[in-house]
Amino acid sequence: MPSRVYDTLILGAGPAGLSTALGLARVKRTALVLSHQSFRNNGIKAMHTVLGFDGAHPAEFRRIGREQIDKYGNGIEFAEGEAIKVRKANCENEYQGFEVEEKGGKMWRGRKLVLAMGARDIFPDIEGYAENWPDNIYQCLFCDGFERSHLPIGLMGFSSASHLNHAMMVCHLSGDKPNVTIFTNGPFSEDPALKEAMSAARSAGCVSDERIIVKLTRAPNGEKGVDVHFRDGGTKRMGFLVDKPPIESVGQQMLVDGLGVEVVPTMFGSCLKRNEPFGETSVKGCFVAGDAGTPLTQVTIAVAHGVAVAGGVSAQLCTEEGERALVAVKQVDVGENEVLSKHATQCLK
Repeated sequence: MPSRVYDTLILGAGPAGLSTALGLARVKRTALVLSHQSFRNNGIKAMHTVLGFDGAHPAEFRRIGREQIDKYGNGIEFAEGEAIKVRKANCENEYQGFEVEEKGGKMWRGRKLVLAMGARDIFPDIEGYAENWPDNIYQCLFCDGFERSHLPIGLMGFSSASHLNHAMMVCHLSGDKPNVTIFTNGPFSEDPALKEAMSAARSAGCVSDERIIVKLTRAPNGEKGVDVHFRDGGTKRMGFLVDKPPIESVGQQMLVDGLGVEVVPTMFGSCLKRNEPFGETSVKGCFVAGDAGTPLTQVTIAVAHGVAVAGGVSAQLCTEEGERALVAVKQVDVGENEVLSKHATQCLK
């Protein structure tokens, strides 16, 4: 059993985890940040729509974050490892906190727990999809796409009328003469609402391709783009593809099994339930920050979540410490009154 109890255990050292750690460092709280150093944006060479860091490499963003945290002393510690079990545990003086077990058996304990492990994309069963993610397949046009907007753009799927919004955004990005293909990956639906939405997309400049996709490969000879291979033997070169596969929180089942945290469905999959304004989950003392707790998975939002969670953790710790101080004061007052009463009784005898 670990001998030290931290104020907070933070699982994840991406933007959300680092932002939480920085906030806690500013108010001199202790925290252990545990990370397996595998990030959702691995492979991305530049972040975008992050004010002050537009175009920066994600690793550089994290490096600067660590550097800024470290200048506040040694209250925040970092460890590399993968959490495999999370549970509630008595930490000290019957205080109900949390215990994390990492692969290899090492244990960590903390009064509070912050879940900042991020989200996991669930890829479709298409050969070459994973190999082209994320540098040729983009899930957020605020983050990627501008630099290749002069090239042909492919939109993967049109299974909902809401995809008309995606098509219009892609057409707008493509310019005055859109070069956009919607890949339906099979015969298009006969649903009236979908057919109407597709007609609107075509009127905006999109074309559709109903051929079955069998494989995706990188453009050869160092060219930018991806080749879409079809069952009929045909191939189509695109500058990039736009797709939004469903996501779920990293370690979601572990958290449900170990803590009973509530998971909620979203328009893009599922995430951990996050209660505003401080991001506490359905489990008291356990907070979620960043992609694990929102369908809006973006660096700036993750950073904002981290600040809010740090505020919630600090407020909860201070409230509990204040309550214990009040109990201690009352016990002292009771003890002093008993002494005075005995002294008065002896004087009267």
